[in-house]
Amino acid sequence: MKNITIPIQKIKEIAGEHGTPYHIYDEKVIVNRLNQLISSFNWVPFKEYFAIKANPNPHILKIMKENDCGVDAATVSEIKLAEEVGFEGEDIMFTSNLTTLEAYQYAVERGCIINIDWAADIYELYEAGIIPENICFRLNPGSIKNEIMGDSSESKFGSTASQIREAVAFLAKKDIKNIGLHTMVVSNENDPAIFKEYTEMIFSFARELIDEFKIEVDFINIGGGIGIPYLSEEEVDVNAIAEAVKESYVKVLSNSDIEAKIFMESGRYVTGESGYLVTEVIKEKETFKKYLGVDASMSDLMRPGMYGSYHHLTNITAQERGEEEREVYDVVGSLCENNDKFAVDRELLKSKIGDLIIIHDTGAHGHSMGFNYNGMLRNAEFLYTQNGEFKKIRRDENFQDYTNTIIGGY
Repeated sequence: MKNITIPIQKIKEIAGEHGTPYHIYDEKVIVNRLNQLISSFNWVPFKEYFAIKANPNPHILKIMKENDCGVDAATVSEIKLAEEVGFEGEDIMFTSNLTTLEAYQYAVERGCIINIDWAADIYELYEAGIIPENICFRLNPGSIKNEIMGDSSESKFGSTASQIREAVAFLAKKDIKNIGLHTMVVSNENDPAIFKEYTEMIFSFARELIDEFKIEVDFINIGGGIGIPYLSEEEVDVNAIAEAVKESYVKVLSNSDIEAKIFMESGRYVTGESGYLVTEVIKEKETFKKYLGVDASMSDLMRPGMYGSYHHLTNITAQERGEEEREVYDVVGSLCENNDKFAVDRELLKSKIGDLIIIHDTGAHGHSMGFNYNGMLRNAEFLYTQNGEFKKIRRDENFQDYTNTIIGGY
């Protein structure tokens, strides 16, 4: 059984007053995770650039700003969202791919750190007169494998070492003496050995560039990728991950005059465990197996349907009535897609129509990946603040929201 950090009585009250489904986030969990991450890397000049894609609600981004973080933006829209909260300049890392000149220009004009995915873009930027002040290159090592991101040699992201080396040679001739490096090759990963392996690789590459081109590498962004314990209550050992990175840093860089800052772009680790999707059982069905139909769907949480990912489920109503009998269910939404499932063959307390089920660990890549297939409307978000208050931070979509971009009579 996984712990629920938000008062269950209040979760029920919101369901009664507002209805279900809805997402809710615990601010205290977010701040604790940030503090843990920052303290674990206190052996080096460090900065967290929260990955906006994980949870783009401005109220969540404001928490990052209040805790001295930057943000990582993948699109111009995410830059604009960050600007709405007050982020500017080098507090925004623009990590895009297949990037247009228009998008580059927007980011360059605002002084963002430009994290170039395809190294050859630097030639096009110079030809167009769009010259970033803060240039970073994204390395794809082609040698790291991870369950979610797969084999990096088959990834669409980043450039090879030789491609970046050519781009740095070009910049050196332009008298550019300072760059950053970046790699992001794991997702939902908690094995310190993998972090040690790939950071040693990028630190070594940084040293090669420094020695060959007499440039400075101001920072090395080692990506995000720290996972969360979807299956258990055990906390991720971020200290062990940071210590593994430190071993690589000391081995490769500390015996020289290189003093590169370390950046990260953690999203899931920071907000994932803070979030819950609250949903109600609306239908029971039995064919070749037993189904619990809930009023949330894959449009509220795509991860189980997309990746087959595990999210713990707690039937808080069954717990309160003292239910002891257990049943095995598929817990499903109402979309016209057979992968619209939150759990398959999951043993739960015997459930009834009207029961409230809490889906755990939905604070990252939950609401942010929502969509409108079948005309499903995206649902409200709430924040449980550190001082014990509850705030609605996004209302439910309505039918007008669904149709207001349509042009012309019909």
